[in-house]
Amino acid sequence: MVPVLVMVAVMAAVIALGSRTSDEIPAQNLPGVPTPIDPYTLRAAHEGDAAAQLRIAKTLLLDSASDRAQSLEAVRWLRAAADSEHPGAMVELGKLYRSGFGVLQDYDQAARWIRTAAARGDAEGMLELGRLYRDGVGFPRDPVRAYVWFNRAAAALNIEAVRDRDEIARSLDADELKQAQAQSSKVESGEAEADPVKERRGAGESVTAG
Repeated sequence: MVPVLVMVAVMAAVIALGSRTSDEIPAQNLPGVPTPIDPYTLRAAHEGDAAAQLRIAKTLLLDSASDRAQSLEAVRWLRAAADSEHPGAMVELGKLYRSGFGVLQDYDQAARWIRTAAARGDAEGMLELGRLYRDGVGFPRDPVRAYVWFNRAAAALNIEAVRDRDEIARSLDADELKQAQAQSSKVESGEAEADPVKERRGAGESVTAG
């Protein structure tokens, strides 16, 4: 008798689960439906809280792959936060302009926002600025300046910068590396901006940045 009761209970549970409608399933678990934004965060964002604006933008970007309107909304929030001088928003906006995802690709805008964040001491901004110099995006390619910014980002505990710094260091000769490390100290202390060496020995190529 007991096994029969157990079977009946199991069948009832299966039927109950199968009869759940989409209305009973949390919206954030449905495909194509973005994760709801916390109303308190939304209110703070409308009141000008840059950190809240950045959180909303990141949430929207996670679900914006096939939704142009949502992507534009994310960029709008990012711009608002960046205009309020939030370094994290500046970096995210700069990265979007570099990739051309959700906005028209614009290397000048990418360089502008990322450089501003780096100048404010943001570790990710420093990392991304180093990558711009390394790749010649928005600036003339300059491995020495790239090293300086990677070095500063690594000092600010950005783990990705350690890898990128050590990789770019292998492309520098001994004099360039010595100068890059000296410049890192000067820039970190505020004594000078990151200056490139004017010519790479043996390569015959200028690395002077404009």
